[in-house]
Amino acid sequence: MNSARRLLLVRHGLPDYRGGHPGDIYPGPPLSDVGRTQARQAAEVVVTHSPRTVYSSPLTRARQTAEYIARRAACLLRVDPALAEWHRTERLHEVSVRLTTWLVRWLRGSEQCAAVVSHASPLLAIIRSALYLPHLGWHHSGKPERLQIASADRFEMSMAAVFELLVTPDTVTVACLFHPQPRVLSQVYGRRIERIPRPGAGSGENLGFRRANWLRLIGAGSPACLTARDTTTPSDMPTPGNWA
Repeated sequence: MNSARRLLLVRHGLPDYRGGHPGDIYPGPPLSDVGRTQARQAAEVVVTHSPRTVYSSPLTRARQTAEYIARRAACLLRVDPALAEWHRTERLHEVSVRLTTWLVRWLRGSEQCAAVVSHASPLLAIIRSALYLPHLGWHHSGKPERLQIASADRFEMSMAAVFELLVTPDTVTVACLFHPQPRVLSQVYGRRIERIPRPGAGSGENLGFRRANWLRLIGAGSPACLTARDTTTPSDMPTPGNWA
């Protein structure tokens, strides 16, 4: 029986901000032409792992990215408000609690593999909780090009990047599987930033990180939980045009 649980973490593709939609308020901006190309690239990576469900933030750019992936993988698409972008009224701690709660709930379920399409801050919160790393602010408010920490958990999550979160009874591993082309990390005032400099000592980005499985302390990564049988059947999966 397979005791590993896999989450494929996908950031949405590049949005089209020309409509003036705030990024943290529903519905937010849609995908741009580049973003749709990136989403298709990400879908080709995700489908090789055969996820049973694609979970998505309700914001348009994430939902559209998730639709590409769900159609390509012929699997269920579920929109979950818990995966929404970091709202300007939230503290980072609240984002961390929201996403950690979501992660624990998924780990206590039965799926062996699923994909999550969300935003940089929520996905990084999932990664840090899974690896039992500190939740620190990583940018100056209103100045996303100015990073303020240099730490071991620095993952540069470009738009439509795919990261793998693998949980076993003994370890938790996060690895970067894919960055799309063009690779875009952020967009400020309509100007693309192809690369954000690292904020401190060291070079390159973290492409992989493994730690002991401390999720077992809260019963979310115990052997009994991780070996729960996946009870999803093909009849549970939707037909195209009937996404949940």
